[in-house]
This record gives sequence, C-alpha cells and structure tokens, in this order.
Amino acid sequence: MDLTRRLAQLDALLKAPRVAGAEVAPVSALQERALCERLGLSAAATPVGEVWTRDGILDDVPAPGGEDLPALAQVMAPMGAALEETVLVPETLLFVDTETTGLAGGTGTLVFLVGCAWWEAGVLRSRQYFLPGPGRETPLLAALGEQAARFAAVVTYNGARFDLPLLRTRALLARRPDPCAGLASWDLLRISRRLWGRRLPDCRQSTVEAQICGRARDPDDLPGALAPQAWLRWVRAGDGGALAQVLTHNQRDLTGMALILTRAVAGAARLTAAPTGPLEAWQDAWSAGRLCEGRRETAAAAAWIASALQALPNPALAPEAFFSDAVRLLKRAAAWPQALRVLELAACALGDRPWIHREAAILLEHRLMRLDQAWIHARRLGEPRRLARLDRKRAAEIGREHTI
Repeated sequence: MDLTRRLAQLDALLKAPRVAGAEVAPVSALQERALCERLGLSAAATPVGEVWTRDGILDDVPAPGGEDLPALAQVMAPMGAALEETVLVPETLLFVDTETTGLAGGTGTLVFLVGCAWWEAGVLRSRQYFLPGPGRETPLLAALGEQAARFAAVVTYNGARFDLPLLRTRALLARRPDPCAGLASWDLLRISRRLWGRRLPDCRQSTVEAQICGRARDPDDLPGALAPQAWLRWVRAGDGGALAQVLTHNQRDLTGMALILTRAVAGAARLTAAPTGPLEAWQDAWSAGRLCEGRRETAAAAAWIASALQALPNPALAPEAFFSDAVRLLKRAAAWPQALRVLELAACALGDRPWIHREAAILLEHRLMRLDQAWIHARRLGEPRRLARLDRKRAAEIGREHTI
C-alpha cells in the first residue's frame, strides 16, 4: 500500500461523523449484535457476563520440533528467563497479540481485541476476544484467563514491555487476576534482536517476517497504528466498517509470530554445534558468537566469529563493534595470531584507533613475543611506561643473543 492510500485510510478513520450535542449516543444492543455477527463473532457465556469471540484456523505453520525448543530456551537464558521443562513442548505455547486504543499504556488505554493462537494436533488454531464497548472488560479478561490456564508459556512480540503489562493493568482495574499470571514469557522481539538484529534495518515484526521468514504483508493489511481509530469510530459513531480489517490484521500478527518462532528455533538449534560454514549473513555469525559467549562457550564463540570473518565481503562494511568483539572472543579462546589479524583488518577499515594499537601492543608483547612490533604500537600510543618496559625487554633479549 503506497503512502497516498495509507493517508487516505487514516483520514477516513479520523473523520467520524459528529453528533449534535455534548454527548454521543451509545451504541445500541441491536447494533452491537449486528456488528459482531457481521464480523463472524459468537457470544460466549462466562460466570461474569457475555464475551464475543471468533475461532479460526490460521495459515499452515508447522509446529517446531519439541527437541529443538531447549536450544531456543538457551538463547533466552541470558535474559533471565527461567523456563520449566513442560514449557519446551510446542502445544504448551500460547501466542498472544492485543489491539488497543493507543500505545501509551497505563490506565487510560483499553484492550479491545485479544488474539490467541496455539498448536493443536499440528494445526495452528486461533481465538479472538472482542470488546464491544468500554466498561465491559471483565468477561473478556475472565475468558482469556481461562484460556491461558491451559498453557505454560505466553509468546508475544514486544509483549514483555507492552501487551502483558497492559493486560495486567486492565485486570487490576477490573479487580480480576492477571490472565497470564504464572506463564513464562517468551518475547520474540528480544529473540529477534539477539539472532538477527545486527543485519536487519530494524526489528519490527513486519520486517522480521519479510526478511527472515520470507513473508511480506499483504498490501491491504491495515497498519496497526490505525486500529485504535477503527474501534473508537465504532464506539463514538456506531461505524464498525474498518473493524473487519482490524481482526484480520490481528490474525496476521499471530501467524507472523508463529513463523518467527519456528525460524528462531531453527536458528537457535544451529548454535549448539560448531559452524560447518558461514550463515546467510556474516552479521548472524557475529550474533551467534555473542550468544555463545553469553553461555561461556569460548571455543564455539571463537568459531562463529571466525565464520563471520570468512563471510565478511569487505572489512569496510563492518562497524567498529564487530572488530572489538572479534578480538575479545578470539583472545578468550587463546587464538592470538587470529586476533592480531583482526586488529590488522580493523586498522585498514577504521584507521588510527588507540584501542587497536593498545590491543596489538599487548598481544605482541605478552603472547606473540614480538617486541620490536609491540614497541612500534606503544610509540603510536605515546605510553612512556610501556615503552620503557619494552626497551628493557629488548635490551635483555639482545644481551641473551650476544651471550649465545
């Protein structure tokens, strides 16, 4: 969808018909029921009231192998996620995505649509909970809590910072228990940043879907930023014309999360073994090295950095952080010559950097015992104490040679 169409769509949503007088007439029960039926929603009874839901089957996204899920848990481990063994089964994962009246969060933001998805008998099923108007969240939260109780982990995209805290806030205001309390949290945004963030332009869900999963959004997909206006237009003017697009957008988000999870599982599984060749991009091998470092797998971290160096087409393309990470990981693996080679590449790509000369001086003096070259780097640094020590060592070395 081009910019002109997006702006026209936003303009149409914002121009809700104005009603004379200070108050807007509330949506009638008849209007509400007609809308929900048109959207394919069905009324479900709960002990605290009626909630509107819609069940469906999403695109064919095969569940990942249960044997590979522990590898993804290891990727999450540095984030402080403590996961029970029961979580490491695809059928115990519940995908959750919300549509809200704004992105600010807090008590003034309502959750008017909650989409859930899960694998059942190899099929990705969905259930959406719709809020037809303010002040009626209790049945929705109760039904969502009952649904979530069947699972062991909740999978979101940036949900750790937005969706889950907002649901917790709405439950608190409604004097209900947190519907996702007790579930481990798997945030795919964090996982995506760790696995692919160094090569993607950004880690928005649509970007990850397109560039990692090979699934671009349909041109008619309603941007998530327009969802609040669609619901508010319904509440204020009884016009629910755009809500069908909101429900479809929510389903696409759920499908996208399932696709990202399967790719993340495959990517994490590759980290359990040394690289057999370069990854699709040198930046991913760099990320793999950092992840292995976080697990204190020194040899594997050095092997992934070596793979990244092999796949790097031009040192000038790499940022300074890549070279500093590569030197650190190779030094930890006692790969001294390789670390020195990285410093040489860094000097060519970045120019004169004090840290490059310092690292080279340390390697050449203490590990490779090439004192003359270490002295050259120390002189470039202008460190008198290091130069004096190297002068003494060089003199002693010359004395030993004369004695022999």
